[in-house]
Amino acid sequence: MKKLFEAIKEITEELFLSAFFKAGFVAAVIVIIFGAACFCYYNTVVKDSNSLAAQGEALAEADLSDEFYEEIASRFRDRSGETYKDYKMTEGIGISFYGDGGVVGESSGGYTMPALLSLNFLDRYIYIMGNEGEMPEVVAARQGGVPMYAKPFTIPSETEPVEVKLYNEYAQSIVPILTNNGGLNPCAIEGIEGIISVEEDGKTYFTRTEPGEALSVLKDSQVTTRAMENRRGDIVVVFFQELPEGYSSQQYIDILLKMRSYQRLLVNQKCFYVIGPVLNNDSESAAELEALLEENFGAYFINAREYLCTDAAEKYNITIRDENDINNMAQGKVSSVFLNRDGNLNLYGIYAIADILTERLNENDKDLLKIETVYDE
Repeated sequence: MKKLFEAIKEITEELFLSAFFKAGFVAAVIVIIFGAACFCYYNTVVKDSNSLAAQGEALAEADLSDEFYEEIASRFRDRSGETYKDYKMTEGIGISFYGDGGVVGESSGGYTMPALLSLNFLDRYIYIMGNEGEMPEVVAARQGGVPMYAKPFTIPSETEPVEVKLYNEYAQSIVPILTNNGGLNPCAIEGIEGIISVEEDGKTYFTRTEPGEALSVLKDSQVTTRAMENRRGDIVVVFFQELPEGYSSQQYIDILLKMRSYQRLLVNQKCFYVIGPVLNNDSESAAELEALLEENFGAYFINAREYLCTDAAEKYNITIRDENDINNMAQGKVSSVFLNRDGNLNLYGIYAIADILTERLNENDKDLLKIETVYDE
């Protein structure tokens, strides 16, 4: 047995010392080194169209998912969008976000733009005043720029719901979405406080808060919302991810200007920001709307579509290799890097826009944001 082991040892040594083995060993080492280099290159430079570059992912992990963010976000969630949580400003100024899913954040995993902004303005109350699928005229109705009216009906003496038909000056029927209160309730009709609700039958109801004398509303009456009372002195940010089907550019501008006019009765009109739609638009179809927004709002208009197609990718070190993405961006369409599978803005798209909004707020309204904010319920 000992001789057998010695024979095997001699054969192994000869093989190891042979030129053939040495060449194979060197080749194996080269292959391993080359493979490692390719792997490192792929992970640091080449990313597929559905993810951020390594730097962007690191930024997200560090800034958006840690305990600090959760603490701020939980504090924010406790005070935003709820019926009795939008405090009345007595000194200083708050920030109210009006819009659709881009404000609510359902498409970005719950990371709302207002919550992300609160990381940069810790002493500011920031409110979600929108809902997923919200229409501009409904947002404007709650805010007060395009107020809503109740058609004649009778408010009963007891606190029981009664059907009410709501509409606006465009003769559009108003059926509010109530996922977030968004400054709607409690509201008042003919001085009687109550709650507007939408029941399972799809109809809209008004329920008075306290019992009292019955009242017949004999003519169309304006509804006074909570936002009209409490949020009128805020800095306002309006953001719709996309312009709803059937809306003309001029109609949307008209609504925005009326919203701004309502806010500026108490604060400087420059405190009204509009973030341009980013979805379902190429550069040609978006040009008319963006030109009007630029003309009417100037430095208070943020061209989010253009930003996501150009500077944002470079700012966050995103390398886009997918040809479809490159072609889409050349046509003014947002890269899939900033979108989720449903085609809505993802966390990184929301973060990028919140980032540039923070810069713009500090440029335009820095002095206002320095004022200590005091609120009363």
